[in-house]
Amino acid sequence: MRRLAWTLGLATALVPRQPTQQHTRRTVQQKANIFEQAADAASKFFEERARQDSLALAKFTEGLEKSRQNFLSDLRGIFDVKGASLDQTLEKLEDALLSADIGATTTDQILDDVKGVAQAQGDYTEQDVTAILRGRMAEALSAGGPSSLTSAEAGPTVILVLGANGMGKTTTIGKLARRLRAETGQKVLLAACDTFRAAAVEQLEEWAARAEVDIVVPDQGIESPAAAAYKACDVALQGDYDVVIVDTSGRLVNNRALTAELDKIRRTLEKKIPGAPHESLLVVDAAVGRNALDQARGWQQDVGVTGLAVTKLDGTARAGFVVSVVQDLGIPVKLVGVGETLDDLRDFEGERFVDALLDVNDADDLRERFARIAAERAAAPATISVPAAPSTISAPAAAARPAKKKSKKKKAKKRR
Repeated sequence: MRRLAWTLGLATALVPRQPTQQHTRRTVQQKANIFEQAADAASKFFEERARQDSLALAKFTEGLEKSRQNFLSDLRGIFDVKGASLDQTLEKLEDALLSADIGATTTDQILDDVKGVAQAQGDYTEQDVTAILRGRMAEALSAGGPSSLTSAEAGPTVILVLGANGMGKTTTIGKLARRLRAETGQKVLLAACDTFRAAAVEQLEEWAARAEVDIVVPDQGIESPAAAAYKACDVALQGDYDVVIVDTSGRLVNNRALTAELDKIRRTLEKKIPGAPHESLLVVDAAVGRNALDQARGWQQDVGVTGLAVTKLDGTARAGFVVSVVQDLGIPVKLVGVGETLDDLRDFEGERFVDALLDVNDADDLRERFARIAAERAAAPATISVPAAPSTISAPAAAARPAKKKSKKKKAKKRR
């Protein structure tokens, strides 16, 4: 009997109890609390992200202050002249664009659009011109392709950093490493492959410490840059790193010995990690202005460049050179530096750049206005008869405009 009672008691204990109504309510409340906490955490995350984006935009806009003041001053001077003819307006607009280093190609498009609007409508407004400026510059900046950094499909992403001495190459590497680690949580490794410049390795070690990332350095006087790159790849693969940023010797593109060394580094990276380097970033100082076009063209032809990192954009009054480099070479700007702190390296966004340069408040209105102008221009016949011109438009000047192409080319060449 005792055995039977014990067996029955055990069986009863093993039968799952039906949850009581009180227990069910408590479980539902616990789940509701969990969801509420998760929603609150997500809300705080997005609020903080929005705050950081707002600060970044403000910093970026502030960094373009010099360029914006110069450019807008020239533009406002155009419209301050009452009763100016179309020819006079185009002349001053051309000077303003070339002075800002916008480049001849985009300048031609803008001038043709303004002339087309004036001929089709019999008039044009400051808003029309601003919409054309914004639209054409944004189009030019999108011509280089995606501005986001490329990532490897599998294994570590390898970023090869190029540039002449004094462009801010090492600083850019340090800031980029810090960003990738702090903002995206990636495990970053620096590879010190600049064995040519004195103290280059030590300088990169300092930046690695500031960014709180690891670094591989060559054995003193023994390893070549390619050997250092090989070792860095081994460390990255064994240590499960997400990103490897490779520093290289600063050089002019016509230095054949160092260019051959760079080719060897590239081959080594490709051999160790399929598809590497996934990015070849050319660092250029914004202070060089239009000369950056010649630099980038040389690097593109001899080495290959997938994107630009523009430093010290806050220190130049001619940030418009970015437009000409992207449109003429088809190389996107991927990163911009607008300050001296670790957090001052930002992703480049073409429309934000143009809006900051033109001090645009209502981008949607200008976007719609440009779309309308572009559609009207596309639908217009190849040759437009000039209507009887009001006081603000000079028909003879419009007809004579093509003859100025030659002088404009000389201007553009002179300003480089």
